Amino acid sequence: MSTTLESLQFELNSLIQKIIVEAKREASSTQFSTSGNSGTSSLTNVQPNLISKPDLKEHISLSLQILLKDKKEKNIVSGFTMNPLKWTRNVNCWARNLDTTGISMGIWGLGCVGGGTLITRKHVLLANHVPYPTLPFLIYFVDNNNNTYEYKVIKTKRLGNTDILIGELDSEVHSSLKVYKILPSNYKTYLTSMFPVFYSDQERKSLIGELQTVYNQLDGINFSMGKHSDDVLSQYFEMLAVGDSGNPIFTLVNNELVLIGAWYKIWTNNTGMGTFLPAQIAEINNITRNSGYVVNEVDLSAFKNY
Repeated sequence: MSTTLESLQFELNSLIQKIIVEAKREASSTQFSTSGNSGTSSLTNVQPNLISKPDLKEHISLSLQILLKDKKEKNIVSGFTMNPLKWTRNVNCWARNLDTTGISMGIWGLGCVGGGTLITRKHVLLANHVPYPTLPFLIYFVDNNNNTYEYKVIKTKRLGNTDILIGELDSEVHSSLKVYKILPSNYKTYLTSMFPVFYSDQERKSLIGELQTVYNQLDGINFSMGKHSDDVLSQYFEMLAVGDSGNPIFTLVNNELVLIGAWYKIWTNNTGMGTFLPAQIAEINNITRNSGYVVNEVDLSAFKNY
């Protein structure tokens, strides 16, 4: 019950803050005039709606700042046992109200190296350069009630010459596990510059960075991610390390994690590079559709476009 109430409180606070920001913006652009000789005031140049669509970049930053207000711990997991195989979620993690159940808790033989993030009920995002065990290999997920689910990755398919590797599971995952939507291919309509990202690593931490530059390279379309310029958000940045490959990188829309890609390699100037899914959604669907599934893009139409 307390978790539900906290989640509702977060959503209420987020909505209130969004209303305040947009109301201030509208108020600053509104002009008043006096009509005729009656001395009565009337509004001119008023928008049809009191509150215009919010700016997506501001929305992402504000949502993260609200989440960080009280919960300071980075670790997603607070405990682990081998027999029985069990992970316990950290109730003091700052991101505990975000649904991270679609992020694999481990791959047998690799631990948390290699990632494994749900993009359909039967497919996971992996990294092609990671030396995964021989097929089929075991992958584990944990729901919000600390129940562990074991699946087998029965086949993999690389997307072109990229580091995107799609793994197919032996069955659909349990309904308590989150399947993530993907940032849409038209994201530039709503995001015109660098924006905050949420990411995880081989230590299963909740970390924050900033998407910086998208590159079209010989090995596919990738993006660099570095420390955020905001003083609060930058405290939750950690550099990419060997072994983080395949772990997911998201942004945040309406308190929901939205997948951007997975860690690929260390890049210049203390940044990391990740595979960039929005530019390759059609090609990903060409792989997943063979077993009857397609990925879902998040709807950004509620936000201001440019």
